[in-house]
Amino acid sequence: MRALLVAFMIVVCAGAWADENFYGWHPSSVDIGGQHVLTFRAGSGKMTPADRRAMLEFRMTKALTHTEYLKSVTMTYQKVPAGIAVYANGIYFLSVTPDDAKANNSTPRTLAKQWGNSIKRTFEIVGPARQLPHEGTKKPVPLEHLE
Repeated sequence: MRALLVAFMIVVCAGAWADENFYGWHPSSVDIGGQHVLTFRAGSGKMTPADRRAMLEFRMTKALTHTEYLKSVTMTYQKVPAGIAVYANGIYFLSVTPDDAKANNSTPRTLAKQWGNSIKRTFEIVGPARQLPHEGTKKPVPLEHLE
C-alpha cells in the first residue's frame, strides 16, 4: 500500500515538475470545447508561450460567438516579418515564427499549415464553422502561393 502511495505521489509531482497538472493541462496548450488546437512551445517578442495561448484562446472564443454569419472557414496565410500569419476567413489568429518551427521540429510553412488545419477543424467541430465571419483589412493568400 505504501509503495502504491509513493508511486501516486511521483506521478503527481512529475506532472507539476513538467509544468502540468494531474489532468494533463499545460499552460501553453490551446484547448477549446474539448478539442486540442495546438501547444505553443516558444514565445514571440515579449510574449511567453502562455501569453500566446491566452491570446489565441481569446481570439477563437470571440470568433465563436458571432452567430449572425453563416459561412464556411477558409484558411489563408501571409508572410510577415515575424514569420507566417495565419488567418481564418480574413481574421488574424496567430503568427508562426522560426522559433515555433524549430521547437516543433518543422518549418514555418509546414507548421502554419498544420496549425491552420487545427484551427479550422476546431471551428468545424465546436463552432460550427459557418459562424466565423469573413472580414479583415489585409488580403491573405493561400499558403501554396507564398514563396
